[in-house]
Amino acid sequence: MPDVWLNLAHIYIEQKQFVSAIQMYENCLKKFYKHHNVEILLYLARAHFVYGKLEETRRILLRARHMAPHDNLILFNLSYVLRHLATSTLRDEKSGLEDVVSAVRNLELAQRFFTMLSKATEKQKYDLNHAGAEARQCTDLLSQAQYHVARARKLDDEQRAIRMQQEKAKQELESKRKEEEDKRLKEEEEKHQAMLAQREVYREKAKNILIFTEEVEPVRVPKGRKKKDDEPIYSSGDPSSDPDKDDALNEEEKAQKKKEKSERKEKKRQARENKKKARKERERKRLQQEKEEKSGKYTSK
Repeated sequence: MPDVWLNLAHIYIEQKQFVSAIQMYENCLKKFYKHHNVEILLYLARAHFVYGKLEETRRILLRARHMAPHDNLILFNLSYVLRHLATSTLRDEKSGLEDVVSAVRNLELAQRFFTMLSKATEKQKYDLNHAGAEARQCTDLLSQAQYHVARARKLDDEQRAIRMQQEKAKQELESKRKEEEDKRLKEEEEKHQAMLAQREVYREKAKNILIFTEEVEPVRVPKGRKKKDDEPIYSSGDPSSDPDKDDALNEEEKAQKKKEKSERKEKKRQARENKKKARKERERKRLQQEKEEKSGKYTSK
């Protein structure tokens, strides 16, 4: 039963349907062998290799080598994949320094493995001459490793310089933005303080308007009777010394005093009313002035 699945996966490989072949190999490995079969792992690694997934191929071959550490064919295939991975990385001029250093290490490892495999004395499943050729190719690539490392280091330095320059520009932009923000806040604070000061001036003006000056009226000496010492002395024979006539004069004086007192009260009342009207008029003008000032201030804004 597993042969049918494997043959179908082989057919997918020949038809270049690599995804279907990989799925078929994985399903067969899982269903019939519980993920433990070196031969099917090699088939799966080959499918990934022809599909161009070198890193996945390396991972599968490491699994297979863990299951069969003495199988030289697995070691040959693993060395072959390591050499291809290193070659691909070194040929890419955009590869970083870390990737190039890792590729050189993989290349050194592949060179040692191929050299060892090419010197095998027993009959192997791989071609010894092919192993020797691969070892020489690894040696040639390693001779150019210093150039690739220097190129990658230069590229890494340039990229680091660009990143530092970008970071510096970013910091300068952030600093400039912060300065502008601080300047804006300072201007707003100054405007606010100026507004408060102006409001305080208007408040002082309003207080001065509410202060009224009281006019002191001159003290009027009430008109009364003359002192007795100043009164004329009438004799009994004088007709002006008539008591009835004196009583009549006293009544006239009382009426005159009453009239004058009433007139004084009326004048005081009129004065109080005039003061009230004056206060109301000043208050009305003050409120109208504040309203006009506020209206003018909002219009200017």
